[in-house]
Amino acid sequence: MLTDERSEDAAPGADDTPPPDSPEWADSSTAEPTDDSADEPAPGGRRRPRVALIVSSVLLLIALGAGLAFLIPSAPAARPADQIAPSSGPATGVPNAPTALPLPQATGEYSSTEVIVEVGGGAITRGDFVRFYQPGADPAQVLNQLIQIELLMQEASSEGVAADDAAITKQIEELKQSRASGDAAQFAAFLEQAKVGSEDNLRRLLERDLVVQQMILRHTSAEQAHARHILLSTEATTDTAKLEQVKTEAEALMKDLEGGADFATLAAQHSDDPGSKEAGGDLGWAPRGLFVGPFDEAVFSMKAGERRLVKTDFGWHIIELLDEPVMRGLESADMLQTPAGQQAFSETFLPWIEGLQQKAETDQKIKIVIPAEQLVTEPASS
Repeated sequence: MLTDERSEDAAPGADDTPPPDSPEWADSSTAEPTDDSADEPAPGGRRRPRVALIVSSVLLLIALGAGLAFLIPSAPAARPADQIAPSSGPATGVPNAPTALPLPQATGEYSSTEVIVEVGGGAITRGDFVRFYQPGADPAQVLNQLIQIELLMQEASSEGVAADDAAITKQIEELKQSRASGDAAQFAAFLEQAKVGSEDNLRRLLERDLVVQQMILRHTSAEQAHARHILLSTEATTDTAKLEQVKTEAEALMKDLEGGADFATLAAQHSDDPGSKEAGGDLGWAPRGLFVGPFDEAVFSMKAGERRLVKTDFGWHIIELLDEPVMRGLESADMLQTPAGQQAFSETFLPWIEGLQQKAETDQKIKIVIPAEQLVTEPASS
Protein backbone atom coordinates (compact mmCIF):
# COMPACT_ATOMS: atom_id res chain seq x y z
CA MET A 1 0.00 0.00 0.00
CA LEU A 2 1.70 3.18 -1.18
CA THR A 3 1.02 7.32 -1.79
CA ASP A 4 3.38 9.84 -3.18
CA GLU A 5 4.41 12.63 -5.50
CA ARG A 6 4.28 11.91 -9.23
CA SER A 7 4.47 13.37 -12.67
CA GLU A 8 1.77 13.36 -15.31
CA ASP A 9 3.99 11.87 -17.97
CA ALA A 10 2.16 9.34 -20.05
CA ALA A 11 3.36 5.78 -20.06
CA PRO A 12 4.98 4.39 -23.18
CA GLY A 13 2.32 3.54 -25.70
CA ALA A 14 -0.32 5.73 -24.07
CA ASP A 15 -0.77 7.82 -27.21
CA ASP A 16 -1.45 4.68 -29.23
CA THR A 17 -4.42 3.63 -27.11
CA PRO A 18 -7.89 5.07 -27.75
CA PRO A 19 -9.40 7.06 -24.89
CA PRO A 20 -11.92 5.46 -22.55
CA ASP A 21 -14.66 7.57 -24.16
CA SER A 22 -14.42 5.49 -27.34
CA PRO A 23 -17.87 3.96 -27.91
CA GLU A 24 -16.65 0.39 -27.89
CA TRP A 25 -15.26 0.64 -24.36
CA ALA A 26 -17.43 -1.12 -21.84
CA ASP A 27 -19.54 0.61 -19.30
CA SER A 28 -18.80 -0.56 -15.81
CA SER A 29 -21.80 -2.85 -15.55
CA THR A 30 -19.58 -5.89 -15.13
CA ALA A 31 -17.95 -4.50 -11.97
CA GLU A 32 -19.51 -4.64 -8.56
CA PRO A 33 -20.79 -1.20 -7.53
CA THR A 34 -19.25 0.44 -4.53
CA ASP A 35 -21.57 3.44 -4.32
CA ASP A 36 -24.28 5.08 -6.35
CA SER A 37 -22.43 8.32 -7.05
CA ALA A 38 -19.63 6.51 -8.85
CA ASP A 39 -22.10 4.83 -11.20
CA GLU A 40 -23.64 7.89 -12.83
CA PRO A 41 -24.11 7.71 -16.61
CA ALA A 42 -21.53 9.67 -18.57
CA PRO A 43 -22.23 11.28 -21.95
CA GLY A 44 -22.94 8.79 -24.72
CA GLY A 45 -24.43 6.16 -22.44
CA ARG A 46 -21.14 5.07 -20.93
CA ARG A 47 -20.69 4.87 -17.18
CA ARG A 48 -17.93 6.33 -15.10
CA PRO A 49 -15.61 3.62 -13.74
CA ARG A 50 -16.46 2.71 -10.17
CA VAL A 51 -14.01 3.10 -7.33
CA ALA A 52 -12.28 -0.22 -6.74
CA LEU A 53 -10.91 -1.07 -3.33
CA ILE A 54 -7.40 -1.31 -4.71
CA VAL A 55 -7.17 2.38 -5.59
CA SER A 56 -6.11 3.03 -2.01
CA SER A 57 -2.71 1.67 -3.01
CA VAL A 58 -0.12 4.38 -3.48
CA LEU A 59 1.37 2.64 -6.46
CA LEU A 60 -1.91 2.98 -8.32
CA LEU A 61 -2.34 6.56 -7.15
CA ILE A 62 1.08 7.35 -8.58
CA ALA A 63 0.09 5.86 -11.90
CA LEU A 64 -3.11 7.93 -11.95
CA GLY A 65 -1.30 11.18 -11.19
CA ALA A 66 -1.98 11.77 -7.52
CA GLY A 67 1.43 13.03 -6.47
CA LEU A 68 3.48 15.70 -8.20
CA ALA A 69 0.45 16.55 -10.34
CA PHE A 70 -0.06 19.69 -8.23
CA LEU A 71 3.16 21.02 -9.75
CA ILE A 72 2.09 20.49 -13.34
CA PRO A 73 0.62 23.50 -15.19
CA SER A 74 -3.05 23.30 -15.97
CA ALA A 75 -3.88 22.28 -19.52
CA PRO A 76 -6.96 21.15 -21.41
CA ALA A 77 -7.64 17.51 -20.62
CA ALA A 78 -6.88 15.11 -23.43
CA ARG A 79 -9.95 13.09 -22.49
CA PRO A 80 -13.21 14.00 -20.73
CA ALA A 81 -12.47 13.70 -17.04
CA ASP A 82 -15.94 12.49 -16.16
CA GLN A 83 -15.43 9.51 -18.46
CA ILE A 84 -12.09 8.57 -16.96
CA ALA A 85 -12.14 8.95 -13.20
CA PRO A 86 -14.86 8.31 -10.64
CA SER A 87 -16.50 11.48 -9.38
CA SER A 88 -15.58 10.67 -5.80
CA GLY A 89 -11.86 10.24 -6.56
CA PRO A 90 -9.49 7.63 -5.15
CA ALA A 91 -8.92 7.30 -1.44
CA THR A 92 -5.60 8.47 -0.05
CA GLY A 93 -5.58 6.44 3.12
CA VAL A 94 -5.89 9.56 5.32
CA PRO A 95 -8.62 9.20 7.97
CA ASN A 96 -11.71 11.38 7.64
CA ALA A 97 -11.04 13.40 10.77
CA PRO A 98 -12.51 16.88 11.36
CA THR A 99 -9.99 19.43 10.14
CA ALA A 100 -10.37 21.41 13.37
CA LEU A 101 -8.88 18.56 15.40
CA PRO A 102 -5.08 18.34 15.74
CA LEU A 103 -3.57 15.44 13.81
CA PRO A 104 -0.21 13.68 14.16
CA GLN A 105 2.54 15.48 12.26
CA ALA A 106 5.80 14.21 10.78
CA THR A 107 8.86 15.35 12.71
CA GLY A 108 11.86 16.92 11.03
CA GLU A 109 12.39 18.82 7.79
CA TYR A 110 11.70 17.61 4.26
CA SER A 111 15.33 18.40 3.45
CA SER A 112 16.66 15.97 6.08
CA THR A 113 19.05 13.29 4.81
CA GLU A 114 18.94 11.26 8.03
CA VAL A 115 18.53 7.60 7.12
CA ILE A 116 15.45 5.98 8.67
CA VAL A 117 15.43 2.68 6.71
CA GLU A 118 18.18 0.82 4.88
CA VAL A 119 16.85 -1.12 1.88
CA GLY A 120 19.46 -3.28 0.19
CA GLY A 121 21.98 -0.86 -1.28
CA GLY A 122 19.58 2.06 -0.95
CA ALA A 123 18.09 4.10 1.85
CA ILE A 124 14.99 6.03 2.85
CA THR A 125 15.57 9.38 4.54
CA ARG A 126 13.56 11.30 7.07
CA GLY A 127 13.08 13.94 4.39
CA ASP A 128 11.41 11.34 2.15
CA PHE A 129 9.04 10.48 4.99
CA VAL A 130 8.23 14.11 5.80
CA ARG A 131 7.48 14.86 2.14
CA PHE A 132 5.38 11.73 1.79
CA TYR A 133 3.46 11.81 5.07
CA GLN A 134 -0.03 13.29 5.35
CA PRO A 135 -1.19 14.41 8.83
CA GLY A 136 -3.27 11.70 10.46
CA ALA A 137 -2.01 8.84 8.29
CA ASP A 138 -0.67 5.63 9.81
CA PRO A 139 3.12 6.18 9.97
CA ALA A 140 3.84 2.43 9.79
CA GLN A 141 1.82 2.16 6.60
CA VAL A 142 3.53 5.18 5.09
CA LEU A 143 6.95 3.77 5.94
CA ASN A 144 5.97 0.46 4.35
CA GLN A 145 4.87 2.31 1.24
CA LEU A 146 8.25 4.03 1.00
CA ILE A 147 9.99 0.68 1.37
CA GLN A 148 7.96 -0.73 -1.50
CA ILE A 149 8.79 2.24 -3.70
CA GLU A 150 12.52 1.85 -2.97
CA LEU A 151 12.34 -1.88 -3.74
CA LEU A 152 10.49 -1.09 -6.96
CA MET A 153 13.16 1.40 -8.01
CA GLN A 154 15.93 -1.10 -7.34
CA GLU A 155 14.09 -3.78 -9.32
CA ALA A 156 13.58 -1.28 -12.16
CA SER A 157 17.32 -0.71 -12.29
CA SER A 158 17.97 -4.43 -12.56
CA GLU A 159 15.39 -4.69 -15.37
CA GLY A 160 16.86 -1.74 -17.25
CA VAL A 161 13.77 0.47 -16.79
CA ALA A 162 14.64 4.17 -16.69
CA ALA A 163 13.00 7.54 -17.17
CA ASP A 164 13.44 9.56 -20.35
CA ASP A 165 15.92 12.31 -19.41
CA ALA A 166 14.85 14.54 -22.28
CA ALA A 167 11.19 14.27 -21.27
CA ILE A 168 12.02 15.13 -17.65
CA THR A 169 14.10 18.13 -18.71
CA LYS A 170 11.27 19.37 -20.91
CA GLN A 171 8.81 19.01 -18.07
CA ILE A 172 11.05 20.95 -15.69
CA GLU A 173 11.42 23.76 -18.23
CA GLU A 174 7.65 23.89 -18.66
CA LEU A 175 7.28 24.12 -14.89
CA LYS A 176 9.75 27.00 -14.75
CA GLN A 177 7.70 28.91 -17.30
CA SER A 178 4.30 28.13 -15.83
CA ARG A 179 5.20 28.62 -12.16
CA ALA A 180 7.91 31.27 -12.32
CA SER A 181 7.88 32.78 -15.82
CA GLY A 182 11.40 31.46 -16.27
CA ASP A 183 12.79 33.35 -13.27
CA ALA A 184 15.31 31.13 -11.42
CA ALA A 185 14.88 32.77 -7.99
CA GLN A 186 11.09 32.63 -8.19
CA PHE A 187 11.22 28.98 -9.25
CA ALA A 188 13.54 28.14 -6.35
CA ALA A 189 11.08 29.79 -3.96
CA PHE A 190 8.24 27.79 -5.48
CA LEU A 191 10.11 24.50 -5.05
CA GLU A 192 10.84 25.40 -1.43
CA GLN A 193 7.18 26.16 -0.79
CA ALA A 194 6.16 22.89 -2.46
CA LYS A 195 8.55 20.96 -0.17
CA VAL A 196 10.63 19.80 -3.11
CA GLY A 197 13.70 21.90 -2.45
CA SER A 198 16.26 21.86 -5.21
CA GLU A 199 15.82 21.37 -8.93
CA ASP A 200 17.96 18.24 -8.65
CA ASN A 201 15.50 16.81 -6.14
CA LEU A 202 12.60 17.71 -8.41
CA ARG A 203 14.27 15.77 -11.20
CA ARG A 204 14.79 12.80 -8.86
CA LEU A 205 11.13 12.79 -7.86
CA LEU A 206 9.87 13.12 -11.42
CA GLU A 207 12.22 10.39 -12.64
CA ARG A 208 11.22 8.09 -9.80
CA ASP A 209 7.52 8.51 -10.35
CA LEU A 210 7.79 7.94 -14.07
CA VAL A 211 9.78 4.76 -13.46
CA VAL A 212 7.20 3.59 -10.91
CA GLN A 213 4.47 4.08 -13.50
CA GLN A 214 6.41 2.11 -16.09
CA MET A 215 6.99 -0.71 -13.62
CA ILE A 216 3.30 -0.81 -12.70
CA LEU A 217 2.35 -1.22 -16.34
CA ARG A 218 5.14 -3.73 -16.93
CA HIS A 219 4.07 -5.97 -14.03
CA THR A 220 0.29 -5.59 -14.31
CA SER A 221 -0.57 -8.52 -16.54
CA ALA A 222 -3.84 -9.42 -18.20
CA GLU A 223 -5.04 -11.49 -21.11
CA GLN A 224 -5.18 -8.97 -23.94
CA ALA A 225 -6.13 -8.94 -27.60
CA HIS A 226 -5.21 -6.46 -30.34
CA ALA A 227 -8.04 -5.41 -32.64
CA ARG A 228 -9.20 -2.58 -34.84
CA HIS A 229 -12.70 -1.57 -35.83
CA ILE A 230 -14.93 0.69 -37.86
CA LEU A 231 -18.04 1.95 -36.06
CA LEU A 232 -21.17 3.07 -37.86
CA SER A 233 -23.15 4.66 -35.06
CA THR A 234 -26.87 4.19 -34.47
CA GLU A 235 -27.02 6.14 -31.21
CA ALA A 236 -28.62 9.21 -32.77
CA THR A 237 -31.66 7.47 -34.23
CA THR A 238 -34.48 5.09 -33.42
CA ASP A 239 -35.95 5.20 -36.92
CA THR A 240 -36.25 1.67 -38.27
CA ALA A 241 -35.45 2.64 -41.85
CA LYS A 242 -32.37 4.57 -40.76
CA LEU A 243 -31.18 1.68 -38.61
CA GLU A 244 -31.50 -0.68 -41.54
CA GLN A 245 -29.64 1.76 -43.75
CA VAL A 246 -26.71 1.83 -41.30
CA LYS A 247 -26.59 -1.96 -41.32
CA THR A 248 -26.59 -1.98 -45.12
CA GLU A 249 -23.71 0.52 -45.16
CA ALA A 250 -21.75 -1.66 -42.75
CA GLU A 251 -22.33 -4.74 -44.90
CA ALA A 252 -21.15 -2.78 -47.95
CA LEU A 253 -17.94 -1.81 -46.16
CA MET A 254 -17.38 -5.47 -45.26
CA LYS A 255 -17.62 -6.36 -48.95
CA ASP A 256 -15.16 -3.57 -49.80
CA LEU A 257 -12.69 -5.04 -47.32
CA GLU A 258 -13.17 -8.51 -48.73
CA GLY A 259 -12.42 -7.02 -52.13
CA GLY A 260 -9.07 -5.70 -50.92
CA ALA A 261 -9.92 -2.22 -49.62
CA ASP A 262 -7.56 -0.80 -46.98
CA PHE A 263 -9.02 -1.08 -43.48
CA ALA A 264 -7.24 1.97 -42.07
CA THR A 265 -8.39 4.15 -44.95
CA LEU A 266 -12.02 3.07 -44.56
CA ALA A 267 -11.82 3.64 -40.80
CA ALA A 268 -10.54 7.17 -41.28
CA GLN A 269 -13.27 7.90 -43.81
CA HIS A 270 -16.28 6.19 -42.25
CA SER A 271 -15.80 5.34 -38.55
CA ASP A 272 -17.87 7.23 -35.99
CA ASP A 273 -15.44 6.38 -33.20
CA PRO A 274 -13.37 9.54 -32.60
CA GLY A 275 -11.06 7.67 -30.25
CA SER A 276 -9.66 5.34 -32.90
CA LYS A 277 -10.52 6.50 -36.42
CA GLU A 278 -7.40 8.65 -36.79
CA ALA A 279 -5.34 5.56 -35.92
CA GLY A 280 -7.01 3.57 -38.67
CA GLY A 281 -9.43 2.05 -36.17
CA ASP A 282 -6.59 0.53 -34.12
CA LEU A 283 -7.66 -0.08 -30.52
CA GLY A 284 -4.26 -1.24 -29.29
CA TRP A 285 -3.88 -4.11 -26.86
CA ALA A 286 -6.83 -4.31 -24.49
CA PRO A 287 -7.76 -6.72 -21.66
CA ARG A 288 -10.85 -8.90 -21.54
CA GLY A 289 -13.80 -7.05 -20.02
CA LEU A 290 -12.77 -3.63 -21.33
CA PHE A 291 -15.26 -3.61 -24.21
CA VAL A 292 -19.06 -3.78 -24.21
CA GLY A 293 -20.39 -7.33 -24.11
CA PRO A 294 -20.96 -8.32 -27.77
CA PHE A 295 -17.76 -6.55 -28.86
CA ASP A 296 -15.71 -8.20 -26.11
CA GLU A 297 -17.11 -11.65 -26.87
CA ALA A 298 -16.24 -11.28 -30.53
CA VAL A 299 -12.69 -10.03 -30.01
CA PHE A 300 -11.81 -12.83 -27.59
CA SER A 301 -13.23 -15.58 -29.79
CA MET A 302 -11.77 -14.55 -33.16
CA LYS A 303 -8.65 -15.72 -34.98
CA ALA A 304 -5.94 -13.35 -36.14
CA GLY A 305 -6.93 -11.81 -39.47
CA GLU A 306 -10.62 -12.63 -39.01
CA ARG A 307 -13.29 -9.94 -39.49
CA ARG A 308 -16.77 -9.81 -38.03
CA LEU A 309 -19.76 -7.50 -38.23
CA VAL A 310 -21.06 -7.01 -34.67
CA LYS A 311 -24.02 -5.03 -33.33
CA THR A 312 -23.84 -3.23 -29.97
CA ASP A 313 -25.85 -0.44 -28.37
CA PHE A 314 -23.47 1.99 -30.09
CA GLY A 315 -24.08 0.72 -33.59
CA TRP A 316 -22.52 -1.66 -36.10
CA HIS A 317 -18.85 -2.52 -35.71
CA ILE A 318 -16.62 -4.05 -38.34
CA ILE A 319 -14.00 -5.76 -36.19
CA GLU A 320 -10.68 -7.16 -37.39
CA LEU A 321 -8.48 -9.07 -34.98
CA LEU A 322 -4.81 -8.18 -35.49
CA ASP A 323 -3.28 -10.33 -32.71
CA GLU A 324 -4.87 -13.15 -30.75
CA PRO A 325 -5.18 -12.95 -26.94
CA VAL A 326 -2.01 -13.34 -24.87
CA MET A 327 -0.97 -12.50 -21.30
CA ARG A 328 1.03 -9.26 -21.32
CA GLY A 329 1.63 -6.04 -19.39
CA LEU A 330 -0.58 -3.00 -19.84
CA GLU A 331 0.49 -0.35 -22.34
CA SER A 332 -1.31 2.68 -20.96
CA ALA A 333 -2.00 4.17 -17.53
CA ASP A 334 -5.51 4.86 -18.84
CA MET A 335 -6.11 1.12 -18.60
CA LEU A 336 -5.57 1.29 -14.84
CA GLN A 337 -8.64 3.50 -14.57
CA THR A 338 -10.93 0.83 -15.98
CA PRO A 339 -12.49 -2.03 -14.01
CA ALA A 340 -10.52 -4.54 -16.12
CA GLY A 341 -7.24 -2.72 -15.46
CA GLN A 342 -7.94 -2.38 -11.74
CA GLN A 343 -8.70 -6.08 -11.50
CA ALA A 344 -5.44 -6.92 -13.29
CA PHE A 345 -3.56 -4.56 -10.95
CA SER A 346 -5.09 -6.24 -7.91
CA GLU A 347 -4.50 -9.78 -9.14
CA THR A 348 -1.02 -9.44 -10.63
CA PHE A 349 0.87 -6.31 -9.61
CA LEU A 350 0.03 -6.21 -5.91
CA PRO A 351 1.03 -9.88 -5.32
CA TRP A 352 4.22 -9.22 -7.30
CA ILE A 353 5.30 -6.19 -5.24
CA GLU A 354 4.35 -7.96 -2.00
CA GLY A 355 6.46 -10.93 -3.07
CA LEU A 356 9.35 -8.58 -3.80
CA GLN A 357 9.10 -7.20 -0.28
CA GLN A 358 8.79 -10.63 1.33
CA LYS A 359 11.94 -11.79 -0.43
CA ALA A 360 13.82 -8.70 0.71
CA GLU A 361 12.70 -9.33 4.29
CA THR A 362 13.72 -13.01 4.09
CA ASP A 363 17.12 -11.98 2.74
CA GLN A 364 17.38 -9.43 5.58
CA LYS A 365 17.80 -6.54 3.15
CA ILE A 366 15.43 -4.23 5.05
CA LYS A 367 16.68 -2.62 8.25
CA ILE A 368 14.44 -0.18 10.16
CA VAL A 369 16.81 2.39 11.69
CA ILE A 370 14.11 4.60 13.21
CA PRO A 371 10.73 3.00 14.02
CA ALA A 372 7.66 4.51 12.38
CA GLU A 373 6.13 5.70 15.64
CA GLN A 374 9.21 7.85 16.27
CA LEU A 375 8.75 9.68 12.96
CA VAL A 376 5.59 11.50 14.00
CA THR A 377 4.55 13.71 16.90
CA GLU A 378 1.15 13.06 18.45
CA PRO A 379 -0.88 16.20 19.23
CA ALA A 380 -0.97 17.20 22.89
CA SER A 381 -4.14 16.03 24.65
CA SER A 382 -6.40 18.81 25.87
